[in-house]
Amino acid sequence: MGPEPTGWRALVMGPRAGRVALIVAFAVSAPFLVRGLFMDDYFLQLLVEGATTVPGSRLDLFAFASGDAQHLRPLIEHGPFPWWTSPTLRLHFFRPLTAVLANLEHLAFGRAFFWHHLHSLLWYLGLVAAVTALLRRALGAASLVAALAAVLFAFDDAHWMPVGWLANRNALVATVPALLGVLAHTRWREHGWWPGLPLSLLGSATGLAGGEAALGALAYLAAYELTIGPGSWGARARALLPSAVVGLAYVVVTRAVDAGTSGSGMYNDPLGEPLAFLANAPERTLTLIGAQFLAQFAEAAAFFPAARPALVGNGLAALAMMGWVTRALWPALGEQERRGLRWLTLGAALSLVPVVATHPSNRLLLMPSIGGAALVAVVLRHGFDRLRPRAVRFAAGLLLVTNVVLSVVGWGGAYLIFATFERLHFASVMQTELSDAALQGRVVVFAAPEPVTGFYVSPARAWYGKPAARAWLTLSYAPYDHQLTRTATDTIELEVIDGRMLETTFERLMRSPALPLQVGTTVKLDGLTVEVLALDRGLPSRLGLQFDEDPQGGGFTFAQWREGRLGPLTLPAVGAQVTLTRPPQL
Repeated sequence: MGPEPTGWRALVMGPRAGRVALIVAFAVSAPFLVRGLFMDDYFLQLLVEGATTVPGSRLDLFAFASGDAQHLRPLIEHGPFPWWTSPTLRLHFFRPLTAVLANLEHLAFGRAFFWHHLHSLLWYLGLVAAVTALLRRALGAASLVAALAAVLFAFDDAHWMPVGWLANRNALVATVPALLGVLAHTRWREHGWWPGLPLSLLGSATGLAGGEAALGALAYLAAYELTIGPGSWGARARALLPSAVVGLAYVVVTRAVDAGTSGSGMYNDPLGEPLAFLANAPERTLTLIGAQFLAQFAEAAAFFPAARPALVGNGLAALAMMGWVTRALWPALGEQERRGLRWLTLGAALSLVPVVATHPSNRLLLMPSIGGAALVAVVLRHGFDRLRPRAVRFAAGLLLVTNVVLSVVGWGGAYLIFATFERLHFASVMQTELSDAALQGRVVVFAAPEPVTGFYVSPARAWYGKPAARAWLTLSYAPYDHQLTRTATDTIELEVIDGRMLETTFERLMRSPALPLQVGTTVKLDGLTVEVLALDRGLPSRLGLQFDEDPQGGGFTFAQWREGRLGPLTLPAVGAQVTLTRPPQL
C-alpha cells in the first residue's frame, strides 16, 4: 500500500470525503436548476395538468402504450405514434410512487421548474449519501478506497439523466429507499439489529413502487449474502427469503396491473420475451461495461448502428483490463477491501441483468456504477505506486482520464445536450415558418431529423399553449435522403435513398423485428393510407401514400425540417419527384 494521502488527496480520499462527495453531487447537479423540460417531460407534465390528448393518466404516468389495439388506434391514426407501431404495443412501467410525487410536485410548484429540478437534486444527494454509507460498510469506515469511490460515484457523468431529466427521476426515487433497505439488511445480519429486517423489506417495497431501478439494489443485497453474508449457506438462504418474497410480490403486482413491455424492439421483457432478452443481453452488457470504465457513449448504439461492433469491442477490452489489473493489485489490498470488492463487484454484475432489458444507455449505470466506482477507486488508490508494473500504472492513468477528466467533459456535454433540445423544441413550436392555423389540421412530415426531435413536437406545442393538430403524421425517421414521387393527383411514393426504415433503435421502439412488415401491408391514418411497396433486407424502403382527397385541396399541411425548424413543403407536380435531403441529426 502507498503512503497515507496528504493535501488535496486527503480531502478526496480521507475521512471528510463523504462530505466532499455531497458537495460534488450538488455542484454537478446545480446547473440543471435553471433548465426546463426534456423529451418525455412534455407528456408527463401535460398528464399531471389533466390533459387527455397524450397517452397515460395522472396516476399512471408511465403507461405509454397499453397493448390494447383499440386504445392504440387513435394514437397511430392521429399521431404521435408512427404508422409502423405494433397495434398491440405495450410500454407500461410500474412507478406509482414516482407518479404520486409528480402530482404533488405539480400541486405545490406548478410550472416553476426550478423547484422540480431542486426536488431531483435532493434525491441525488440522498442517493450519494446512501451509496457513501454502503461503500463504508463494504470497504471499511476508514477505508480510503471507500472515500474515493464515493467521490467518483457522485462525479460519474452517467448519472446526468436521472439528475437532470425529470421523467427519469424515477430511478432516484426507486434506488434511494431500496439502498437504505440494503444497509438495514446488512446491519441486521452483522449486528443482530432486529429492526433491520422489516426496514429492509420496507425499503425494497418502497423502492420498487418508485420504479424498476430498485431491482439493482436487490442485486447488491443478493450479492452480499452470496459472498460475505454471515453464517452457513442455509442461514444466508433464510436471510434472503423475505426479500425474495418482496421481489416475487413485485412480479405478481406488475403482472396484475398489466405492466411490462411487449411488441417493442427496444425493450425485451426477461419474463415475457426470454429468447429476445438473452439474444440481446451480451451486446448490451459489453456496451455498458465499456461505458462504465472507458467513458464510451452507450447511446451511440442507438443513433449509429454501424458503431455497435466497436462499442462491444471496447467493452471487451474494458472487461479484460479491469479483470487483469484487479488481479494484479489483489495482493496489495487489505482483507476488508477484498471482502467488500467481492460483494460490490458481484452486485454490480447482477444489477446489469435488469437494465439490459432495454437498449444501452449510460443512464442505466446508476446501480452498476456503485461497484464500478469501487473498482476504479481500488486501481487509483493502489495502481500509481512506483513499485507497480508499468502496465498497471498505465491502466490507472487511463482510468483517471476516463473516470475523472472525461467526466468533466461528460457533464458539460450533458448541459449542452439538454439546453440544445430545449431550444430546438421551443424553436420548432414558436419559431416555425408555418402558422398556427396551418398546424391545426392534418400535418404530414415525410422525414424528421430523428425521433428524439420529431416525436415531441406535438406535445411541445400543446405545452406552449398552441392549438392541437387534428393529426400529426411523421412517415419516416430513417437517417437517409428520401425521394418523393407524385404518381397521381392523390398518390405519392416515398422512397429511402440508399437505405431503409426501421433499422435504428428508436424506430424499433414502436415495433419489434419479430413482427416484420410485409410488402402489401397497409395502415389507415387520418386522411391517407400507407402501404409498404418494397423491402430492403426485410425492412421497408418504399411506401405508397393514398390520400382520401386531393392533398393540395387544403385538407393537409406538408412540412419539412430545415435548420432545426419546421417549414412548408410544396408537393411536386404529377409525374415529378423531389429529393428530401437528409435532415441533420441533432
